[in-house]
Amino acid sequence: MSLNVIDLIKGQLGPALVSQAATQYGESESGISKAISGLLPAVVGGMANNANQPALLDAITGSQSTGLLGNLLGGSSNNSLVSSVLSAIFGDKINGLINAVSGYSGVSNSTSGSLLNMVAGAALGSLGKYAADHNLDRNSLSGLLSDQKGIVSSLLPAGLSLASLGLGNWGGTPDVATEKVKVTSYDEPKVEVNRGGNTHVNVDRKDDNE
Repeated sequence: MSLNVIDLIKGQLGPALVSQAATQYGESESGISKAISGLLPAVVGGMANNANQPALLDAITGSQSTGLLGNLLGGSSNNSLVSSVLSAIFGDKINGLINAVSGYSGVSNSTSGSLLNMVAGAALGSLGKYAADHNLDRNSLSGLLSDQKGIVSSLLPAGLSLASLGLGNWGGTPDVATEKVKVTSYDEPKVEVNRGGNTHVNVDRKDDNE
């Protein structure tokens, strides 16, 4: 699937909501916008990393009956569905994420935490609506979320990274990079081993070819 989930959710987090949030939390609109720009990829990344978890998929499909999209600003903070999903996808990383986004955007930690709930509510509601409108079953929804893994880090705003958010081992990206490094070292053992003193049989074979 080619759908960019982040773009889908952004439709629920427009200027009107940003303005309302700024007024409610006593923050600048630019600060609210910056916080959302960091939180949204993080939330989608968390969902992508847990795309096969039945509890998350059930929460998304069940969000349609909660009316989340109709009251994102007021209905997300104490919503048990939102809280359970955030705990499931972030675990003990929640506070670190909130602190990092607060420092990046200039909003308070309290506001950052409230916005995290709001963004998660928008994500659940948007995905739930999309799944219902397009008759997605659990496997299709899981596939849609999994497809987001490769793009999440590239959608973070300048000045933020998965590492700076405390999520550096997410998405498989660091592991893939490590695998590439390992493959390279095995493909070219003579570079490393010659410096180490030609202790392996393979080195002699490589040297003979030279």
